[in-house]
Amino acid sequence: MTDKHWQFYTAATSVLAVLVSVYCLSEDIPGIFVHLYYIPILIASYQYRERGLLLSLFLVMVYLLLVFFHFPGNAQVLLESLIRAFALMAIAVIISVLSGRIQTHVEALQREIDGHKKTEEALRQSESRYMELSITDDLTGLYNQRHFYNLLQAEIERTERYGRPLSLLLLDIDDFKRFNDTYGHMEGDRVLERIGATIQRCIRRTDWAFRYGGEEFTVFMPETEGDQAEVVAERIRAEFAAERFRPVPGREEAKTVSIGITSFRPGEDMKDFINRADRFMYEAKKRGKDQVCSSI
Repeated sequence: MTDKHWQFYTAATSVLAVLVSVYCLSEDIPGIFVHLYYIPILIASYQYRERGLLLSLFLVMVYLLLVFFHFPGNAQVLLESLIRAFALMAIAVIISVLSGRIQTHVEALQREIDGHKKTEEALRQSESRYMELSITDDLTGLYNQRHFYNLLQAEIERTERYGRPLSLLLLDIDDFKRFNDTYGHMEGDRVLERIGATIQRCIRRTDWAFRYGGEEFTVFMPETEGDQAEVVAERIRAEFAAERFRPVPGREEAKTVSIGITSFRPGEDMKDFINRADRFMYEAKKRGKDQVCSSI
C-alpha cells in the first residue's frame, strides 16, 4: 500500500473511531456497540505494525479525553474507561508485535519463493538455450541436419493430411573445395557464413532453412508450389552471386551456388523427396553451375 493509501486509511479510521465514540457516549448506549471503534484500531495495528500502534494509542487517548469531558466527576466511569483503554492498548501492542513477526516471516518466505522462481526461470532459459544450440549450426546460424529431418517429417505428415503443397530446395556451393583448399578453412567459413545470411535474407518467415552438411544447404517451404519456390531460389542464387570475397589482399573472388527444387508428391516418403531435390541440384551443376533446376 502506498503512502497515499496509508494517509487515506488513517484519516478514515480516525474519523470513524471518533464518530462512533462520540455517538455512543452522547447517547449513553451500552453493550457491544460502544466497542465498535475497536475494529479499525485492531485492523490498523495488524496492518501497519508501528504505524498502527501509534494510531491505536492516539485513538485511545481520544477515547479517554471524550470520557473525561463527558463524565468529569464520575470516578467509576473514569476507572472503567482507563481499564478498558489500557486493555485496548495492550491488545494493540500484542497485535502490532505479532503482526510484525508474521510480516517478517511472510516477507522472508516471499523472498525465498521469488528466489526459487528466478532459479526456475534461469533453468528454463538455460534449457531453452541448450535446446536451441542442439538444433542450430554454430557457423551459419541455420538449423542443423538433425532438426531438418525432424521438422520435414512432421511437415510431410501435415501436407499429406490436409493436401497442401510443399516444396524443397537443395543448395550446394560451387567449387567450394577448391576455394577451401586454396585459401584455407577460415576463408571457407566466411563463405559458409555469407551463404547462410543470404538464405535467411531471401526466404519468407514461413520457410525453414538448414545447413544440410558441408557446403550443402536446404530449405523447405510449406504452402508453396514449385513455381513460387523457384522465385525464392532464383533470388538466393542471384544475391549470393553478387557477393564478393577477399581471401587475400588484392584478390577478389565471387562464389556461386547450384540449386535443385522439387515439390512433394502424395504418398512418397521423405527419402525419395530429398533424393529428387538432390538429383535436380546435381543437374544444375551439370548444366554449368550457378543455376536453378527444378521438376516443374
